Amino acid sequence: MTDDSEKLKSLFSIREKLLTEKWAGVNDTTPVNTSQYSFDDSDRQKTFDEGLVDPDQQAAFQQYREEWYRRAKEFDAGPMPLSVGIELVSTCNLNCPMCYTITEEFQNSVIGGQRMLPWPIVKAILDEAAELKVPSILFSWRGESSLYRSVHEGKTYNIADAFAYARKKGIMETSVLTNGQTLTPELSAQLIAADASWINISIDGVDEVYNLVRTPKNKRGKADYDAFAVICENIRTFVRLRNEAGKRRPKLRSNTIFPAIAKDPEGYKRKMIEIGIDWVTVNEILDFRGSGPTGEELPEEAIVKDWACQYPFQRLMISANGIIVPCTGAHNEEKGLVLGRYLGTPAKSTRAVDGSIAITDVKEVSLLEAWTGKKLENIRYMHKTGQRACIRPGCRNCRHGAVKHGVTWLPEDWNLSTMNWEGHIFRNG
Repeated sequence: MTDDSEKLKSLFSIREKLLTEKWAGVNDTTPVNTSQYSFDDSDRQKTFDEGLVDPDQQAAFQQYREEWYRRAKEFDAGPMPLSVGIELVSTCNLNCPMCYTITEEFQNSVIGGQRMLPWPIVKAILDEAAELKVPSILFSWRGESSLYRSVHEGKTYNIADAFAYARKKGIMETSVLTNGQTLTPELSAQLIAADASWINISIDGVDEVYNLVRTPKNKRGKADYDAFAVICENIRTFVRLRNEAGKRRPKLRSNTIFPAIAKDPEGYKRKMIEIGIDWVTVNEILDFRGSGPTGEELPEEAIVKDWACQYPFQRLMISANGIIVPCTGAHNEEKGLVLGRYLGTPAKSTRAVDGSIAITDVKEVSLLEAWTGKKLENIRYMHKTGQRACIRPGCRNCRHGAVKHGVTWLPEDWNLSTMNWEGHIFRNG
C-alpha cells in the first residue's frame, strides 16, 4: 500500500461511526453497512440524519437505527421487519455497464407481464407495514422507480403518490434510489409535497466520466445531449423548489462507485456540494462475476467462510412481480431465497436458457407470514450456524459474502478511459 493509497483511503469514513464502534468486537462475522462509505464532513452528515424525521421523532429514529445494528449482531429478527423494500419498477431507462440488470440472466429471471407493481398492491403492502409498525420503507430495488405509472380506477399513480400514502400511514422513514435523469420539475414538486425523507441519486463521476456511465442508451452518441448537465440541472431545480416550499425534506444523497471518481475524488465531492447534494457517499464496487460457463457458482476461494448476512434479521424485499425475498442481494429471485409472493399478486413467468417460458408459482403470503415463516427462520439459522453457503441457489453466491477489496478498489482490468470493466461478464448471484 503506497502513501498515496493510504491518503486516498483516509478521505472516506464509516457511515454510522458511533454505532459501528459500539458494536465492534460483537459478532464480527456479521458486519453492518460495510460496502458504503461517507465522503463528507461529519457535521453535514449529522444535519442530513437529523433532517430525515421531525424533531418529535428523533428518539424513535435513533432507536430504530440502534435496532438495525442490534438485530444483526445478536441474530434477533424481532417481531417485524425494520425495513420493507417495495420495488415499484423492475425496468430502467439506462444501460449502465456495471449493472447486473443488463444481463441476460437477470432479464430472464424477471420477465412477465408485471414489471410495475399495481397500485392496489402497493397500498396493501403499506397498510400492512403501518399496522406492523415498520419504521422504514424503500421504494426501489433493481429498476428506476421514477418511471412508475399504475392506472387504477381511472387514475394514474406515480412514485410521489407512493411516498404520500406512506406518510399518510405514519411510516417514519421513506426513501428511494434513482438515477435522477427523469427528475422533472413537476415530479420534484410532487416528491417535496409528498414529504419523502430522502432520495439517493446515483451520480458516477462528473462531466465526461458520468456521461460514459449514465447516458441513456437512446441518447448515446448524440452531441446535443449532455447527461451530466441534465442531472445537475435536475438537482439544482429540486433544491430550489424545496427551498421555495420552506421544506428541509426530502434530503438528497449522492452515491458513486469508486472507479468513476478515482482521478479526482475531491473534485467530485466539491461538485456534489455545489449543485446542492446534502450528503455525499461512495460505494465499494462489488464483483458480480461467477465462475464456469453459467456463472452459477463462486469459486471457493472467493467465499468468506466466517461471514453471516445482516439482512435476514432486518428487512424484506418485494419485487415488482410480488416475489418476497429477505435481501437486496437476491436480485435474480433465487429459488433458495424466495419466501412467497405477496397477497393478490399473480404467478411469475420466467424464461429458461432454451427460450421456453415457465410459470413459477409460490404460496401467497403477507409480510408477517413471510417474516415469521419456516423458510426465513431456516435461512437465519443457516447464517447463525455458519452454514449459509449451503443455501443454493442463493446465499452461497452472494457477492456481499465474497472477498472484499475495499472502498478504493480499482480492478486491474478496469478501463478508466471507457469506464468499462474489460473482460467483465456479470453472472448470477
